[in-house]
Amino acid sequence: MPDTVTDIIDGLQKVDGDRDVGDVVEMLEHRGTAPLLIIPPLVEMSPAGFVPGVPSTIAAITALFAAQIVMGHPHLWLPHRVARRQIPEGKLTKTLKHLRPWAEWLDRTLSGHRLHLLVSGPARRLAATLVVALCILVPPLEVVPGATTLPMTAILCIGLALLFRNGVLMLLACGTSVAAFYVVIRLLF
Repeated sequence: MPDTVTDIIDGLQKVDGDRDVGDVVEMLEHRGTAPLLIIPPLVEMSPAGFVPGVPSTIAAITALFAAQIVMGHPHLWLPHRVARRQIPEGKLTKTLKHLRPWAEWLDRTLSGHRLHLLVSGPARRLAATLVVALCILVPPLEVVPGATTLPMTAILCIGLALLFRNGVLMLLACGTSVAAFYVVIRLLF
């Protein structure tokens, strides 16, 4: 299991080139489930997240991972069509280069185990359930540019809380989740 977000990014840089989505997921899965809840929101927050349809696609993939975590699957599964989708050479490196300063900042800021009860055992499955609910918010928010970042930020916080085993961050993630639900209700109703 990785110790830092920077470790995850370093591992991903090794798979850039002639790889597909399945290769990346396999590399991340060997490091635990938390990276699969961290990388998709980071990609959505990069310039790629402003391309129409990308946030909803990222949310669907994230929801698929989170649902499998909720069900307790030992290995995460992706549909063959998604798993075999090629990653254009250099795209992953470019995105990771953009994300690296943020990863380093997160590593410095979040290290240390706090309120361990909120990020272990059944709390992990509850957190994954919350991720699925947040992913459902993304498609309707896509009509407002940049609005999908709020639920993705909550998902990122949940993934980071699980990675760093930081219950204080999980509380922040829950607060961000409430804000995301509030924004969706205000925008849609």
